[in-house]
Formats: sequence, structure tokens, C-alpha cells
Amino acid sequence: MTVEAINDIEKWSKKLSLWRQDALRRLVINNDLTNADIDELLAMIKNVSGFSLDLSPPTPIPFTKSLFDAGKASPITLLGIADVENVNRLVPNATLRFCPKSLTVVYGRNGSGKSGFVRILRNACRTRVENSTKLRVLSDAYAGSAGPQKANILIDVGSGEVPVTWSPGMPTSPQLMQVSVFDTLSAQFYVDGGSQIRYLPFGLALPYRLNTVCLKLKEILENEQRSIIGDKISLTTIVFPVARLTAAQSFNQSLCKDTTDSEIDEAIAFSNEDQKRLDELVAILSAGAAVVADLKTLIGWVESIINECKTVTTSLSDTALSTLTTLKNAAVTAREAAQLAADKLFTDEPLPGVGSESWRALWSAARDYSLNEAYPESDFPVTSIGDEPAVCVLCQQPLHPDGTARMQRFQKYMDDTLDTAATKAAQALTVAVNDIPELPLLYASDFADRIEQIRHRNTKLADSLEMFQTSVLQRKADAQTRLAGEKSLSVIPLETLHDEMNEFLQKLKFEKETRVKAGNTLERENLTKEKAQIEDRKVLFANRVKLVTRRDLLRVNACYEKALAEVQTRGITHYANQLVDTHLTSAVVKHFNTERELFDIEHLNVGLSRKSDKTKAEFQVDPHTKLTKLTSDILSEGEQRVLALAGFLTEVALTEGSGPIIVDDPVSSLDRSRESRVAKRLAEESCNRQVIIFTHDIIFFNEVCGAAENLGIEPVTISLFSDKDASGKIDPSGMVWKGLNVSKRIGRIRNDLAPLAKLLNTSPSDYEYKIKNLYGRLRDTYERVVEEVIFNEVVRRGTDVIQTQRLRCVALSDAMAIRFHDGMTKANTHSHDNPAADTVPVPTPEEFEADIVALETLVREIKIESAAAEKARPQMKPKK
Repeated sequence: MTVEAINDIEKWSKKLSLWRQDALRRLVINNDLTNADIDELLAMIKNVSGFSLDLSPPTPIPFTKSLFDAGKASPITLLGIADVENVNRLVPNATLRFCPKSLTVVYGRNGSGKSGFVRILRNACRTRVENSTKLRVLSDAYAGSAGPQKANILIDVGSGEVPVTWSPGMPTSPQLMQVSVFDTLSAQFYVDGGSQIRYLPFGLALPYRLNTVCLKLKEILENEQRSIIGDKISLTTIVFPVARLTAAQSFNQSLCKDTTDSEIDEAIAFSNEDQKRLDELVAILSAGAAVVADLKTLIGWVESIINECKTVTTSLSDTALSTLTTLKNAAVTAREAAQLAADKLFTDEPLPGVGSESWRALWSAARDYSLNEAYPESDFPVTSIGDEPAVCVLCQQPLHPDGTARMQRFQKYMDDTLDTAATKAAQALTVAVNDIPELPLLYASDFADRIEQIRHRNTKLADSLEMFQTSVLQRKADAQTRLAGEKSLSVIPLETLHDEMNEFLQKLKFEKETRVKAGNTLERENLTKEKAQIEDRKVLFANRVKLVTRRDLLRVNACYEKALAEVQTRGITHYANQLVDTHLTSAVVKHFNTERELFDIEHLNVGLSRKSDKTKAEFQVDPHTKLTKLTSDILSEGEQRVLALAGFLTEVALTEGSGPIIVDDPVSSLDRSRESRVAKRLAEESCNRQVIIFTHDIIFFNEVCGAAENLGIEPVTISLFSDKDASGKIDPSGMVWKGLNVSKRIGRIRNDLAPLAKLLNTSPSDYEYKIKNLYGRLRDTYERVVEEVIFNEVVRRGTDVIQTQRLRCVALSDAMAIRFHDGMTKANTHSHDNPAADTVPVPTPEEFEADIVALETLVREIKIESAAAEKARPQMKPKK
């Protein structure tokens, strides 16, 4: 990191709020913030935004530039892919190992399984392809294999091999995000999209990463706000019957987060007196002929009920009830005395019960019948008519002397003092019963309605009247009980309401007069305004909970709005882009142009321009034309490919923490000239980082290996192949013969020679067959010596490039030429099909080993001559 960038960031950070400074500190120390980090930062924001927190947030720790070294990510090495299952046609448990340093080149023909491995790496590592459908890794589409897709990606972060489990859809490992993948799919993004510097160098990513944190916190706060506030404020709206200018409605509209409880209580104050006054105003303002008529009716009812109450206090008082008991007891006692006398007087009568109540009723009926029907002109009882006996009014038979005597005894009994006293007592009781009042108003069906009319004006009086009615009902029932001679009931005390009722009556009369006077226009307007104020205040009083809830919601919402203002990214984005322009843009453009020059495309009229974004720095490829915005519309496929490689290498070079790169089929559609440049550039890049190349092009393979060897790098080469069963199989013999240079061909020949000494003793014919093949390989190696060593790759088979400047290294003395001729001749002799008549002996293993040594010595001495020739021709050395 440059000192200037560090100092700028530290200076800028001091202008930020404390929680942002703490967030920067955390971002420097850790690549990714944990959930605990997010929670603590959120608590800091809420604390400064006015939230009431259960726990105090941690104290923010400022950011300092000394923290940068603590936050550096450990570089990784990509060691390979292992235990692959159900990916394309790759063999089960497929494994591919990479050179932990510099360069690995994986060669395979079409369908050999290269793409399967690349797709896993593209899915697991960093790539410009972000569309999940494009990154999808399929199983064998034709075999119908079942089971999960998985693999282990082997890495080393400095402490030895560590497997990172991969399966589709898993979150990307932070370590694998250091690995960048370039393939045909991502190439298009570099052409039309440009370079996306996701992990900026020099700490320039910090503002962008702070933006990412802000956006994360904003999402959390907005979700909380929607959950806690949402539309709840609108649900606390108070609906007034009429929209009008009253103090209550003005207060409701002006309610805000700063409104206090005391202000709310003052605005909604509503007492019983207010309700009474409201009732009066409603009654007064609604007065009309009908209302006045109702009042008159109520006044008449009250006057009548007063009279009934007067009557009740006399007729159903405790004294009156006691009198009923006394009268009842007297009547019963008198009648019992008379009955006792009758029992003694009429002991010998034929029938019992003479003098009883039923008998007396019979006697009274007989008397009435005699006086009204049978003998209206004679006193009862009539015992004779003239000299003849009278007919009995009861049995309708002539009265015999004993019957006459009996009738006379009965009459004498009835005229007796005791019976007379009993009759008078019964009559007195009857009078008392008749004196019990009917009380039609207290018993009327509309009594409850009248009580409610009174309750609107005087609740206490209404309750007292209801209690009075209850007492009257109980006392009347008690009176009936006493008259029946039963035990008296428990009754409520009877309280007089005379004074209260008369006072209420006067108020009713005053109200009636007031209503009659309410027709004055000005007075009515004032009363209407007063009524509106009280009515709306009553509405507020009934909705105090809503007012408090809305005030509290407004307070919480204000806290959320303040918190959301804390996580705004505009200022951070502006500074981040400014910082990138100051410390990176020129470096990006310069590096991009350098890559274009290396690929011989500096003549293309395209370049990079800055493109603003909240969370990353992007550099858009500009085709410099108004005809199209897409560079791919104006470049050939080969030009697009090298332009994409230039963008990719620029991104990798300037992205902090970039590690290994994986390049798949980089020379598609390229001519051999640019193919050679790509090979050289990737070989050079392997001096800076681990490079893994996948290719099906054997010529490009040789170009890469040759370029690496020229740089003193020994590339690791792997050859993949497939068969009818599966792909992704590794050839145990190593690279195909065409892909081996002179040195590796000699090594391969020597390895193949090792078992032949034993074979010569067991099967001379098999030995002859194999030694003949080895001489053929030796002849191929002599041919490669011409191309690679003698002519120093001035001309290469399969390419249309002639590198004339390399002629400075070409030198072949006569002695060397003769030795080459002798060696080549011997190889031809023993590899060709000689006539049967020729007596060419089969060389022994020792003789063949001597031939190999002769070739190695020849190559070494020709290189010495070439170096001497180059030194003697300084004027032919390429100019930089």
C-alpha cells in the first residue's frame, strides 16, 4: 500500500462519525465482519440515534493506519481438485494436482474432461460470471448419474494442505476468492464490461467495503422499521365526526415525537362536569316543540310520581305494615273465639263444622237467597208461614219442629257478640287491604324509560328512584304476605325523596324555560362552538391510548430515520471514487495499456474509463464510437479474446489479495503470432503468481512450455484423456510425445530403456521390437533438436511465425554437423525396416545408453556454440 493512500484514508476517517471509524477498524482487521460485529455497530448507531437500549453498546475504537498490517490476508496456493463426484463425465473420485509454484499446463483433446475441472473452479472461485444459471455444473447428462455433486479443492494457506469442500450453491470460501478464473464465458464480460477491481490495492477498498456495511445495516434498519412501524402510525389516526377548527383537532394534528404526556393529558382533559355540560348543550341546541313537549310530559310525570311517593311513605311505611299484621291477627283471633263458641253450642248437631268459615258462607248465602228470592217480605230465617211450616231455603223441605228450632239456634249464634266482633275485625282488615295504593306510575312499563330520562340529568336521583321502586315492590309483597298471615319479609328501608324530587322538578321547569329561550341566533352560535370544543375534547379523551401510541411510534420512527441517515452512502461513495481516481485510475489505465502492447493490440481504438459504483471500482471498456456501446460489435473474435486477457490480467494485477489464476483455452480464435504472445505473457505471469492453464492446442502447449523454459521455469504438465467410460483420466505416462521438448524426450526414452536389459534375457524378440521403437523416438528427438536447439526455434513446425532475430544464436560447426549426421543415421538404421539380407546387429542396452549420452553431449555442446555465436553478434540482439 502506498503511504499517500494510507494517510489520505486515515485523514478522511477522522471526519467520520465514531461508529464508522470503528467499522473501518474492524474491516481492516477482518476480511468479513461477523454477525457480532454487525450487531455491535448497529447498537452504536441506535445509541447515537436516540434509541432506548437494554444494554450499552461498546465504546467505538477509532481507525488508525497502524492496523493495516494486521488485516492482510494470508496468500494461498491452489494444490489441486480431489474426490470429484457426479460432475459431467469425470471419472468418480477424479483428482487433479497442480504445481504449487509457478506454472501448471493441463493438456487434453476435446472431451478429455478439462471443462469439468474448470467448471468446478469457476463455480468455487472468483469469476466475472455472476449469473447462477451460467455457473451451473451438470452431472453426466447422458448416464443419468445420481447422488450429490461434490469435490474437495485443495489449498495451502501456509500451514499445509487443507481441503475446502465444494458443492453447487455453497457460499464461496473467502480463501478461494483469491483465485481468479478466466474462460470463454467470462471473456465477454471483460470485453463489454471492462475490469472490475473488486479487491482494491493500497487499502482503497476500505470506503467501498464501508459502503457494503452501510448497505447491510440499512437493510436491517429498514426491515426493523417496516416491522415495528410499518403502517401502524396510520392505524392510530383519530376520526372526528366533523372536521372543524377546535383546540382538540388542532392538538391532534400537531402531535409529534416531542409531545409530552402532560401536554396530552391537558389536551384531553374531560370530566363529569364536562359531560353534564355537553348533555345540557346538546339538549338546549336540539330544543324544539317536540323537546319542550317531552319536557312538559316529564314534568307532569315527576309531579305525579311525587304524589305517589307521598302516598307510599304513608301506606307502606313500617308502621302501616305493622298495622296490617295487627289487623290480621285480630281478625284471626276474633274468628277463632267465635268458632270456639259455636263448637260448644252445636255439639249435638248432625253435621260438624257449624260456625266455620264455610258454614258461615253457606248461612250468608241462604240468608241472601231468603231475603232476595224465597221470602223477600220476611226476616230471615222464615220458619213458618201462617200456621204452616215454611220450606227450608237450604233443603227445600218443610221445616219440622226440630228443623225450626235448629234454624233459630243458628240465627241466635249469628247475632251473638263474639261472631259480631269477628265480623267487624274482618271488615276492618278488608278496609286496610283496600287502602293499599295501586301506584300505577311506579308499576308502569315505562318506568325504566323515565328513570333514564332522569339519569341523563341526575344520576344519583335516578338511582334513588330505582331503589325506592324496589323498596315499594318489596313492601307491597310484604303487605300481601302479612295479610295471608305468613311470616313478614325482609324489606329495604323506605327513604323519602320528597325534597330531592321537588328540587329536580324545579330544574326541569328551568330547563324547559331555557330551551324555549334558545331560539336567539347569537346565543345559539356561541353554544354550538362550546359544544364542538367539548365534543372533540371528549373524542381525544376516549382515544388517549392512540395519541400516546402515535407519539411513541413517531419517536421510534424518528430514531430509525436518524439511524438511516447515519448509514447513507453518498458521501462515502464520492470519497471512494475520488480516492480511486487519485491512487488507482492512472495505474489501471497504464497497466491495461501495457497489457495491450504486450498482446500487440495497442492499435485498437479502445480504452478504460472510470465507472462509479457504491461497493466496487469498475473500469468500463470504451469503444470510442457513437455507433455502439459494445466493444464486441466492432472487434474480431481474436481481438476480443486478447482484449479480454488484457482486462483480466489488469484486474488481477491491481486487485489486492489476488492469488493463483486459472486460464482456460486462452487462445481460441487467435492467430499463431498472438498465440505466441499469450504463451509468453502467461509464462511471465507465472513468475509473479501460480498460473494454471488448460488447453487442447498442442502447439500452444509447446509455446507455453518453451516460453517458461526460456524464463528458467520448469512447468508441470498434465495430460488428460477420456474413453467410452469416463473423462478426466490422467495419462500416467505424462504428456503426449508431441508436447515433449528435447530434454523431456530424452528423459522419457531413458525411462523406457530401464526395463529392457531384463527383457533381453527373457525374450530377445520382444527386446528387439521395443529397442527398435526407442530408436524411432530417438530419431524424433534428433528432428526436434534441429528445430529447438540448432535453429533455436527460428522456425517451428505448425506455426507461421519466423523469428529472424533468433538467428543470432544459430551456429553449427562442421564437427557438430558430422556428429549430428552420425547420430541421426544410426537412429534411422535401427528404427527403419531393414532388408532381411542385411546383417545389422541389434544394439545392446548399453550401446543404446551410449547413443543417448552422445545426443545429450551433442545438445549441450551445440548450445555452447550458440551462446558464443550470440555473444559475437551483439548488433543482432533485439532492442527493448
